[in-house]
Amino acid sequence: MESAARQHDTFTAAQERILDAAEAAFSEAGFGGVGMKAIAQSAGVAQGLIHYHFDTKEGLYAAVIARRSSLINAGRQALLDAVPVDAPDRIERIFDALFRPPLGEEGGGKVYARIFAGLAVGGARDQALVQEHYDPIARRFIAALQDAAPGASKDAITWAYTFAIGMLIASVSRDGRRERLATRHPDETEDIIRNLTIHAAAGLRGLIEKDQTTPT
Repeated sequence: MESAARQHDTFTAAQERILDAAEAAFSEAGFGGVGMKAIAQSAGVAQGLIHYHFDTKEGLYAAVIARRSSLINAGRQALLDAVPVDAPDRIERIFDALFRPPLGEEGGGKVYARIFAGLAVGGARDQALVQEHYDPIARRFIAALQDAAPGASKDAITWAYTFAIGMLIASVSRDGRRERLATRHPDETEDIIRNLTIHAAAGLRGLIEKDQTTPT
């Protein structure tokens, strides 16, 4: 008989295989386009094992989002915590912390990118997952930006964050359109992060200037 530790290792490995297979399947076909049987076959496990660990397809989908978002958000929080409060480029560093993990190893590459992008425009199920797994970290970034730009209104900060996420979603989707329109290709991840950061920081400063010059 296997030891309890060995059984636990196998259990964890099986879950990871299931989640990897489910992430790839949901990315390729969407939530409605794939069944549990196909995911089980791809993971090399019995379908009953998926039901045992995750109950339903909705439960499996939620687990995929929870696993990946926990990695992304841990990376974001670590980078955010490392931003010096007196840094002259504090706003840029905050946006870098927002963009870097989803575009890095934590983000799951092109596979999770499609799921990540779909969450933003999904229905009630997706919005509930965004609220659970992404809203708490969003509030921390909004608070950090507010602290870095104390003269900015909460409305300006929130708009800047929302626009930044929109740019991020367009970047992670990698649908090839930017490459078709561009005269040169970016040097992949670092260039994309830098471009996003410059644009987001400038956008926030523009919104602050608008607030300060608009008659009340």
